[in-house]
Amino acid sequence: MRALVLGGAGFVGVACCKELMRRGVETIAAGRQPRPYGTFTSYVSVDRSEPGRLEAVLAQTQPDVLLDLAGFQAAEVEEAVRVFRGERYVFISTGVYPDDFGGSPAREEDFRPFEGPIPTEPQEYREGKRWCETVLARHPEFPSVVIRPPAVFGPEDHTLRIAAYIQRVEDGGPLLVPEESFRRQAGLAWVKDVGYACALACELRRPASGPYNVAFAGVSLEDLLVALGGALGKPPALVPIPFADLPAGASPYGPDPRRSAGYDLTRIRGDLGFQPSALEESLGETLAWYLAKRPSHPGYAGRAKELEIAAARG
Repeated sequence: MRALVLGGAGFVGVACCKELMRRGVETIAAGRQPRPYGTFTSYVSVDRSEPGRLEAVLAQTQPDVLLDLAGFQAAEVEEAVRVFRGERYVFISTGVYPDDFGGSPAREEDFRPFEGPIPTEPQEYREGKRWCETVLARHPEFPSVVIRPPAVFGPEDHTLRIAAYIQRVEDGGPLLVPEESFRRQAGLAWVKDVGYACALACELRRPASGPYNVAFAGVSLEDLLVALGGALGKPPALVPIPFADLPAGASPYGPDPRRSAGYDLTRIRGDLGFQPSALEESLGETLAWYLAKRPSHPGYAGRAKELEIAAARG
């Protein structure tokens, strides 16, 4: 099998490429930039804004599977539907579930495609992902599978959201958490688990009944912070306050109590045999990256204000 991975040099893309290669899949990473320094696999440059460029690269590489981590505009997926003729198109989506959810775990069928004409103007990321899935829903004959992770963390996470929590646990001060939701399942996934799920989808030898959620099972924000504290030898003091009162950047994973309480994994476990990793398994590499590079989340600049709020709460 040969796989072309669009976005293969990015944070999640590297994990996908490594897992595919571990399974013996001939893997070619693709991205908009010239070959990045340190790229460990074959690489091609693909700027999808250039008319005909994706089709030309597909003709050049002849992949059996096209794994798309980069697309978030409807036109990009429409082009893939039009020009890809391999065995399977695997699309990575996120943020497609309703905001006003009521606190239950999100199931795949909770997504509702848009109605109306496909927009021609560029879309914001989350809205764009919903339109991309809408395009795929309108082409049931196209051999596509959708993988849906929530917030993904691991080494080299460019969002630095996980670093925001590590910084606060490491400094030993109290942590503000949303009182409505810090103990319920959070929408979190380990980058290696996302790569694992994508590889399983790429290897399918039968029609899939996805889309598929991929996430940790039963892990709350409290679980994450306690595990980080255990690993760093600094048990955190959690201070619950209303979500609406959290300062900006204090808790970048939320969880927003209006949204889903994590993801239901019934379908991906049954269809693909996926089993999520234990939280503790994910923390070693993540903490090693943090301790070596010392990245700082922008929200940590407001740490003094957070400590004032925590002190006022007693």
